[in-house]
Amino acid sequence: MKGLPADLKTLLVAPHMAGGWSAERWSRVAYLAQAAGVLTRISVDLTEAGKRTGLPQGLEGCLLSAERNGARNQVRLSWEMDRIKRVFWDRDIKIVLLKGAAYLAGDIPCTRGRLSSDMDILVAKDELAGVEATLLDAGWVSAKEIQGDAEDYDDLYYRRWMHELPPLVHEGRGTVIDVHHTILPPTGRVTADGSELLELAVPVESLAATEVEAANDPAERSRQGYYVLCDTDMLLHSTVHLFQDGEIRGGLRDLVDQRDMIAHFADRPGFWDRLIARAEYLGLGRPLFYSLRYAEALLDAPVPEPALKASQRFAPPLPVRLLMDLLVPRALTPTYLFDSNRVVNFAGELLYMRSHWLRMPPVMLARHLAIKAWRRAGGTKTA
Repeated sequence: MKGLPADLKTLLVAPHMAGGWSAERWSRVAYLAQAAGVLTRISVDLTEAGKRTGLPQGLEGCLLSAERNGARNQVRLSWEMDRIKRVFWDRDIKIVLLKGAAYLAGDIPCTRGRLSSDMDILVAKDELAGVEATLLDAGWVSAKEIQGDAEDYDDLYYRRWMHELPPLVHEGRGTVIDVHHTILPPTGRVTADGSELLELAVPVESLAATEVEAANDPAERSRQGYYVLCDTDMLLHSTVHLFQDGEIRGGLRDLVDQRDMIAHFADRPGFWDRLIARAEYLGLGRPLFYSLRYAEALLDAPVPEPALKASQRFAPPLPVRLLMDLLVPRALTPTYLFDSNRVVNFAGELLYMRSHWLRMPPVMLARHLAIKAWRRAGGTKTA
């Protein structure tokens, strides 16, 4: 199986081993890290490892800028969490944070240096209409309207076939919120019952180190009142986002998230048995198999051998597994500016087609792609 570029893997897995590299070598790996969306994370890790001195001229400023951008991003995300909480302060509704907001609220290691472009929440399906109406009254509008591209088909696509509402943008702050009722499209070959996820979600307050910390930390207070998915479901959500609903191309940051969660949750009593059982119960075993396989092979994730062996029950047929072993590492790996990227592009395109094949049944997919092609030919944007 092809691996990551050696220097990029060193910075992601063992940043304390970096050093003594030429300016050209640092420039190359910094470009790859930026292309993969992990430069801010690497900058934070290098600082913690004491490796931010003696770097080539110009690189120090690049890393410092990335690190400060990450810090600003997380402050903004905390502020947005607080603003949305205020909108629903008088509503008896269970709001579960997803992705970056959940990692920040739960103090998961992958939040270090992680950039979030929007905020994702999960609510019960029968709460969707009320949640959307409340957000619209509070200053959010459809992202499609902001872009001047409000199309009936796009709206129908989200509301009838997707696992979330159309994205909403706040008119004043420009921030985006995605409101989910589950984590996979209901039309997909694999689905997930959102009520099952909501049932085991845990309140953020229970994750605070102490009551004093929760009371005195403004960032901590902004998270109170929210829920996050339980440990197994948080990891499973990331795996389905990358390997079931996503196109995989450019998803190295997501695999880094999964490596971090694996390391963070690994020592919890019974975690691995609960994870395998939960994946089987929810029907999410295949994406978990891929996650454990590639996080361990590409990023040295500490997956116990018994867990890897147990996940084999979810493995695809051998020809599919061999094909994925060829495609996934190439699609995840960024390409350097001056290198040929034909193989990477080909792998990415095949996995992009796979993502659509998994998302919709054949007839619906054919209709959807035909509409997209027709609108693209006419110069109109689509979902």
